Amino acid sequence: MNVDPTEKDPAKIRAALVALYETELDLEPTDLALIDIAAPMLARAAQLDAVVKREGQMIPGGNRAGMFVLHPGIAQAQTNRASAAGYLAKIRGEGEGPKRGHNARDAIAARWGNRV
Repeated sequence: MNVDPTEKDPAKIRAALVALYETELDLEPTDLALIDIAAPMLARAAQLDAVVKREGQMIPGGNRAGMFVLHPGIAQAQTNRASAAGYLAKIRGEGEGPKRGHNARDAIAARWGNRV
């Protein structure tokens, strides 16, 4: 199951992320909490993308009449995705200590043969 970047429902994003990570890792409650934080951020980013698509990338603004500026939703969506990626990067799977189980990067390397 892939995570649809246009999905606006945090519950569906959460389910897709859990399914994605559980293919390689045994998730602990801490990992699920990180997904619970990241899912609404990704949903909000998709919502902002829809607003930008509807209103256009350039909108009237600025301090002079007729001046167009980059839609602020673009930067906010990028910020939300970067923050969500930071939380998702902390997912490590089962075990104890700083090197619990194998972390997400090791899981990806095992699946794709270090081709990433």
